[in-house]
Amino acid sequence: MGSDNRQFGVIADDRGDIIVVMTRSHGLKAWLIQRVSAVYMAVYPIYFLLRLTMQAPHGFAEWRGFMTTSSMSAPTLLLFAFLLLHAWVGMRDVVMDYVHSFKWRLTVLSLIAGGLIAMGAWLLVVLVRVS
Repeated sequence: MGSDNRQFGVIADDRGDIIVVMTRSHGLKAWLIQRVSAVYMAVYPIYFLLRLTMQAPHGFAEWRGFMTTSSMSAPTLLLFAFLLLHAWVGMRDVVMDYVHSFKWRLTVLSLIAGGLIAMGAWLLVVLVRVS
């Protein structure tokens, strides 16, 4: 029972209906996602520049070959995954802090999630076409 860190919250929606919400330490998880993704996004340009100085491509075919190697495509895919996660956590926190109506909060978070999922799908299509 010591590892069960559930927290309960009671929310009343616009009609006065009571909703019980259960969360599991989302604050720490969100904080950790933000920090890890920020560190990775800060380290990736250094890695990219080092790889670029070791193997400088000079034409489109060389750039395509450079970016499609597993040593570049996997870190690039991870970069964009971390970027989308970082954006989700940040925007979710802002919405949770400033949008108080339950239905508006749900609407805004759904739109943000849909937009980020669409961007992730578009990114996958681009990366698959390039490789």
